[in-house]
Amino acid sequence: MMVENEINWPEALRASGRESSAAVDALRGILLNGLRIVLRERSDVGEAQLEDFTQEALLRVLERLDQFAGRSKFTTWAHAIAVNTAFTELRRKRWQDVSLDALTADGHRLQELMVMPDDPGNDDEERAQVLEVLRQAVAEKLSDKQRVLILSVLRGIPFDQIVQLSGTTRNSAYKLFHDARRALKHHLTTAGLTSEVIRTVFAL
Repeated sequence: MMVENEINWPEALRASGRESSAAVDALRGILLNGLRIVLRERSDVGEAQLEDFTQEALLRVLERLDQFAGRSKFTTWAHAIAVNTAFTELRRKRWQDVSLDALTADGHRLQELMVMPDDPGNDDEERAQVLEVLRQAVAEKLSDKQRVLILSVLRGIPFDQIVQLSGTTRNSAYKLFHDARRALKHHLTTAGLTSEVIRTVFAL
């Protein structure tokens, strides 16, 4: 049995034969247990999905071994990849059967998207002002499809999934997104907000 604190994970995972197999099995167990904890409140996630998320995350970890810089524990780094993998797949599943036209016409979903990401614990006045101007710009200056596209990105829906929702090509969706960004930039500039201010306030 492999003891986590005694494992040189990159070396063990790159090894051949039984050592590599044992390391992979041990890491799979760690990632699976971690995802069980993170997603324990999700009633829509069963054991089969947890297994799928774990397997996909494990493949990504193995592909990215050379990217591990050693600034944290290896298992912490691998767990972050697993969590990101799981939530990306959950977002993709959530939107996979919805068309962009249906999303635009569905007032409830559009209202949900209009709740932009915000940090309720952050009372920074300048950030609040920028966010309010941005909300106003999204509501008033964009077409329905542009609005949904921008807000979908802000809500973390993967762009490839947004392309599928739009029922068009990636280039067409990107042009729609580009035009929306340009309209927002013009509105924010007219409101007296510079790119530097926006980047500083939102730490972009």
